[in-house]
Amino acid sequence: MSTASGRRWAAIAAIVGCALTACAAPEPVGFGLEAVAHERANRAEARVDELLAGFERYLTDRWPGIEVPSTTIEAWLPVGHWSRAFERCASEASGLRVQVTNDAGVITDPPPQSEQERRAFDLAIYRCQGTLPPPVFAVADPGPVEIDWVTEYARETLPACLRREGVLVRPLPADPFAILSGGSTPSWDPYAAVRGDAPTLRRLQAVCPHPAVLLASLSPVGVEVSGVPTVRGSDGGTP
Repeated sequence: MSTASGRRWAAIAAIVGCALTACAAPEPVGFGLEAVAHERANRAEARVDELLAGFERYLTDRWPGIEVPSTTIEAWLPVGHWSRAFERCASEASGLRVQVTNDAGVITDPPPQSEQERRAFDLAIYRCQGTLPPPVFAVADPGPVEIDWVTEYARETLPACLRREGVLVRPLPADPFAILSGGSTPSWDPYAAVRGDAPTLRRLQAVCPHPAVLLASLSPVGVEVSGVPTVRGSDGGTP
């Protein structure tokens, strides 16, 4: 494992550890939040790999003999920060004034004036999508590990935790839609028995947190997404 990759998984472990210890949640049996974080990270990187593979085919078709650069994801940024960061990246890589617009997408102002500038612009887009992936690629439906985790946690781990605290919980409905994406359970309230007792409710929600709370502590890509770039390594997509 590379040093950068080690930093990446250390960051995930730190976030997951905080999510678990801060609320004293019991560790889920069979699947932990670390496994969910790893899956999210791997799936996000796979989406970027697919994006770049398609772009590479376009580049080699349009520019025969072009040498496509290797890339490493440097940061996952939220929408509010990504546009400016991407503009800087692509402008520096191409030598052109690159803008991200709502209507026209990624453009240069003025437009490329030569084949050399158009080629440089295309390469810059490829390079910067690989280092600063568009935020849309951070969003996806839950993977099988996450589905297994939230199912086991909601059906087994959380009720067991509440029973240890002296609270009886009615079983989660067998309806396949009882657990929705993100861990929400609209038809099942595990804390129903103590809803009228605010201090006890707060304590139980801290000791035995709802799966939606734990999953919300992880970003869609398994590591923190913020205005400050999160350094991530890549060693072929395998941690």
